[in-house]
Amino acid sequence: MTFDLATQIALALLLATGTLSAEAPCPIVLVETAHDAGLDFVHDPGRKGEKHLPETMGSGVAWLDFDGDGDLDLYAVQSGSFPPDGSASARDRLWRNRGDGTFEDWTERARLDVRGYGQGVTAADVDGDGWVDLYVVNFGPDVYLRNRGDGTFEDATAAAGLGLGGWGSAAAFADYDLDGDLDLYVVRYVDYDPKDQLFCGDLDRGERDYCDPSLFDGSRDAFLRQDDGRFVPASETAGVASASGKGLGVVFVDLDADRLPDLYVTNDITPNIVFHNLGDGTFEDVSFLSGAAANVEGMFEAGMGIAIGDVDGDGDPDVAVTNFDVETNTLYENLGDLQFEDVSAPSGYGLPSFNLLGFGLVLADLDRDGDLDVYAGNGHIYEKPNRESVTYRQRNLLLLGDGTGRFQEVRCAYLEEDPLLGRGLAAGDYDDDGDLDLAISNNDGPLQLWRNDTPGGGWIGLHLLGRAPNTEAVAATVGLVETGGRHQRRWVMAGDSYESSSDRRVFFGLGTAAPASVEVTWPSGKRRRIVGPPAGRYLVVRERPPGVLTPGGRTAARVR
Repeated sequence: MTFDLATQIALALLLATGTLSAEAPCPIVLVETAHDAGLDFVHDPGRKGEKHLPETMGSGVAWLDFDGDGDLDLYAVQSGSFPPDGSASARDRLWRNRGDGTFEDWTERARLDVRGYGQGVTAADVDGDGWVDLYVVNFGPDVYLRNRGDGTFEDATAAAGLGLGGWGSAAAFADYDLDGDLDLYVVRYVDYDPKDQLFCGDLDRGERDYCDPSLFDGSRDAFLRQDDGRFVPASETAGVASASGKGLGVVFVDLDADRLPDLYVTNDITPNIVFHNLGDGTFEDVSFLSGAAANVEGMFEAGMGIAIGDVDGDGDPDVAVTNFDVETNTLYENLGDLQFEDVSAPSGYGLPSFNLLGFGLVLADLDRDGDLDVYAGNGHIYEKPNRESVTYRQRNLLLLGDGTGRFQEVRCAYLEEDPLLGRGLAAGDYDDDGDLDLAISNNDGPLQLWRNDTPGGGWIGLHLLGRAPNTEAVAATVGLVETGGRHQRRWVMAGDSYESSSDRRVFFGLGTAAPASVEVTWPSGKRRRIVGPPAGRYLVVRERPPGVLTPGGRTAARVR
């Protein structure tokens, strides 16, 4: 069933006026604990009253285990003064997880001094040495931080042939050509020069506001292929040079189950892009043929964040996107054969976001019942939005999934308190207690750490160790079969949400069921099946020759 735009608006207005209640008992318990955990970061957009558009967009966060101790550490991107001046206010931060629920600032000890006007960050073992590196996307030159493996990083941007300029927003890694090493796609936003600042707002009163992105030309994305440790521009040869659509989000994921990482790019006001990997080192643009370039009305929306997950239990990766207010967020159901359908309205995914402007986005099983839920970070870019029902600082959005592709909003009390300008969002089990926690960076506001204290529900996690140089098994697929016969599936990605990077480990909620088997399909195409894996544990699984692994002979898996 599909609702036309008029019906969507009418239903959303009922929600806004309270005639149709969106409230439900809150089954997910999230506790904001950044201060107690030692995370004292506050994002500085560098606002000076001139209303430069980049001030509204940053910034991202990344979960990573940079020191190899098994605990998730956290990196936060700072912006600072605008135009960028390289001052101390622009310095990014890194915190090391102590393993007791708290963090210590490791920025100085890691020898990190990144002072670009930061936007996004992606964590991945780029050079294949077993240590997780960082790629920071800026307004201005990007930075590649190589992990030395001794608790410190070095700026390896020039040595790797990187350092893209312009206005970058997000990045994703995957081995698109299956040669073993990770390749890089960088999404870039608009051509913006601070020296050519337009006046937007009330000219008679002399009151500036931020300009609409439609007033600027889109900036061309960049695709780079890794070759012997250096990155070579490959947009033309790979067939993706046409991508210049004001991009804000990107993921590498196999959309059609052919074992080749495809690309999905969210664009602001212009069509979203679907690049199909042809397996010969090139992509084909199937955006319009796929049905995932626009919404059900054929309108191009303000695509911000992106999340991938099998929300309806059919084994295919569905695509969730956050958009501008009134547009509603969009859910594209994967029908197979690179065909998608906008099911935002009938699924219940879209309508709750009507009066919200979404950025960061996570599809994750937050209550461990085996179904994917939705958490979105929200906040406007205009200090005085045009619609009375829309506010500048906004609550975040929580939707419960039922495993069949339908969602219901829950209005928990903690979501209503102290609305902020949500931007980068990443999921990760930082305290290793078997549920997914959330880190969110707020524009011109504090970093938040939402510890998940939801009771009940079994779980199992997998930490995949692939063969070098793709040591994190980026683009692997993991399928779970429960004792009752239900199937779940996850995809390993490097770069997701909005300008952010989530925990690379694979997590499954089980509810009251138990895991009967888990099957890993490695990027190489080899498969490993684990029969009767123990629940309530993270299994470390190493890539080995094909076969079946049983609890009595864990040569390729260990319990952590």
